[in-house]
Amino acid sequence: MNPFRLRECRLAVLGWVVAMLPMAARADVDACKLLTAAQVGAAIGEAVGNGAYVTPTFVKTCTWTPAASSKVKAVTLYTQTAGVYDGGKQMSERMVAMGKGAAITPVSLGDDAYYFVAGSQVGLLVKKGGVSFKVTVYATLPVAQKEALELALAKQVLASL
Repeated sequence: MNPFRLRECRLAVLGWVVAMLPMAARADVDACKLLTAAQVGAAIGEAVGNGAYVTPTFVKTCTWTPAASSKVKAVTLYTQTAGVYDGGKQMSERMVAMGKGAAITPVSLGDDAYYFVAGSQVGLLVKKGGVSFKVTVYATLPVAQKEALELALAKQVLASL
């Protein structure tokens, strides 16, 4: 990629992030209250510890970690506003269009949803009303298996919204 185009992309991303900050501040949905350790454990087939925040005051992201050594390293749930979802989807579509090795697969869930796949990593992003969320299973598993696990968890999150 030529240096001018790269700079253009970086500026666009920075502008998007700055524009979305006020909307992100309004999405204070407590991620750890949307899924229980029992639900996460049942979905991935292994016991997990209680959900934990990145920091005690940032409740939009919750992480569950298996209690024993596993192919699944962690499960995260990140909540955000619908506006942030829309901006993220547009950015994801641009990455796919620019041939960045990413793919988007639509999912029939909530008001709008899609898997975003980059290499062996995948995340399921879902929008319902004014809230959206991303479920990610970090694991050494095939993408299709991660997608199935994320779908099962996303359905439970939707039931909690």
